Order: sequence, then C-alpha cells, then structure tokens
Amino acid sequence: MNSFEGVNVEDLTRCLADNFASGIKTKIYYAPTSYLDRIDLPTGKNTYDDFVSIAQGGIEFRGGGWNAIDVLIGENELKQNLVGPLQRKKSKTELEFFILGFRTKVLGLIEAHKNTPMVFVVVDAVGNNWVIGNLRNRAFMESADVSTQKKYEDNSGAVVKITCNAPIFYFGNAQSWIDEGIFTREFTNEFNFEFT
Repeated sequence: MNSFEGVNVEDLTRCLADNFASGIKTKIYYAPTSYLDRIDLPTGKNTYDDFVSIAQGGIEFRGGGWNAIDVLIGENELKQNLVGPLQRKKSKTELEFFILGFRTKVLGLIEAHKNTPMVFVVVDAVGNNWVIGNLRNRAFMESADVSTQKKYEDNSGAVVKITCNAPIFYFGNAQSWIDEGIFTREFTNEFNFEFT
C-alpha cells in the first residue's frame, strides 16, 4: 500500500472464490430517522473498506425499530452514482424496488412516508448489509408509481424510488445486525404467523 495525500492507495484484486451475484433479497428494512439515536459513520480511513464501513453496534435506536417491506424478486436495484462538477463530486445513492399489489397498505405506506426522512437497510444477494441514509443525509422517497396494470399477467403494485445524497455504507453480512438485537420492532400476530 502506498500513501497519497493521506489516503492509502491499494490494489483492487479479486479472489476467484468471491461471490458477486446480482440483485437484492426480498425484504428491505426501514425506519424513520426520528427512531434513531445514532449512526456512527466511518472516521478511520486507513483502507478503502474503512471509507464506507459502519462498525457492528454502530446503529442505535431511541425508540421503535426496523420494519420490513416485502419486495418482488428480480425487480429491485441498489446503485451509487457520482454527481456534481469536476473536483467537487459527491456520492448519491438510489434504491428502486417493487411492492406487489394495488392495495391499501401500499398506498398508505406511500401517503404516510412520501416526505419522511428515512434510513434503509438492504441485504444483497450474497448477504451483505447496505445502509442507505444516515442522520446527516437522510433517504427520501423520490417517486412512487402505483398501478393496477392493464393485463392479467402483469404485476400490479408500486415501483418506489429512494434517493440519498450520501454514499452507501456497509454494515456487515449474514444479518448480524439483527442478531445483535437491533431489530427491535414489536412483532405482530401476522409476523409471528409468517415465521412459526
């Protein structure tokens, strides 16, 4: 590793055993930022990983907890872009997902949270947890297109786009953030029924 203006410059190599499957899992977790007490953004920046990694235990709630949205497989995408003029670039994160069904809960979610500052956790296809939004740069619903569709074989539901003017942050893998008790929402009868 070489150092260039305080940043360690590293090789980007890949192990043949690494899994780079595309897509995300069929659940997205979210919470209004008002539920959160702190999100410890990276401070030590010795390696490239350090720039975008939140330490385990680095997210703490003051009340409430994560809630989940079931999303349709194969219809969702998480991406990060660079925006702005040369030498003043900033990272922007976009999350697009599809919620199945033209129904009151879907319409109500959109109506209730169309202007709510949020934080999302997305688990990708290989089990990595990615955080979108933080207490400084919150995530917002940029658009939500809900449709019954026209043909029987088409999927009715909502295409929701979330944007955040911050990079994506890595938060461990294998849902270790749930194992640490961060998933603090009270389980409903419906939730218990689905998982027993």
